[in-house]
Amino acid sequence: MTTFSIIYIYLCGNSKIKGYLMNLATLITASRVAIAPVFAYLFIKGYGSDGSGWIYACVALAALIELSDIIDGTVARARKEVTDFGKVFDPVADSVSRQTVFIAFMVAGIIPLWMYLVFFYRDAFMQLLRIVCASSGVVLAARKSGKIKAVLQGIATFGVLAVVWAIGAGRMEAVVWGRHPGFWVMILPAVYTLLSVIDYIVPNGKLILKMMEAKNKGG
Repeated sequence: MTTFSIIYIYLCGNSKIKGYLMNLATLITASRVAIAPVFAYLFIKGYGSDGSGWIYACVALAALIELSDIIDGTVARARKEVTDFGKVFDPVADSVSRQTVFIAFMVAGIIPLWMYLVFFYRDAFMQLLRIVCASSGVVLAARKSGKIKAVLQGIATFGVLAVVWAIGAGRMEAVVWGRHPGFWVMILPAVYTLLSVIDYIVPNGKLILKMMEAKNKGG
């Protein structure tokens, strides 16, 4: 029996620790954080090279990332594994995994820096807003715009992969209207991502202003 096996058995024997190890929903959520850098490595390494095996691998990894995002919540509710940690970790995992994918696209020259920054700053602002709301005992509820944003970004990811495959197969021009075709695939999600911030700011505007007020007005 290996040392790892002994440690694993010991941990599983501890009922409190076992609860964390057996939380399938959290493991599914964590899987996309682990898969994303593998995707980025394969995409950056394979982009522009001969062969198409790497692009198929990237498609499979992207599918696993999106699938984990779809089923983790369902699994948590079905297995009664909904936790406070999971509620916070889920949007963070979404952000980290998608940002990693978009970094790969940027490094490959498919999207410009400013477009990546739109995605990055939007997610950073949302994390700040969640912290602000949580500090006031308010739960920032998911809004329809956020779900639409996620769907558009997911579709665009596969769109870019399809475009890259088509260019490599000689079925599409490498430049369209002065840009990589993948840029035009990503433009709609980028614009919507930017606009979705407004949908979160407006209903939480009073809370944000209240949190910005100085506590000691006499100082």
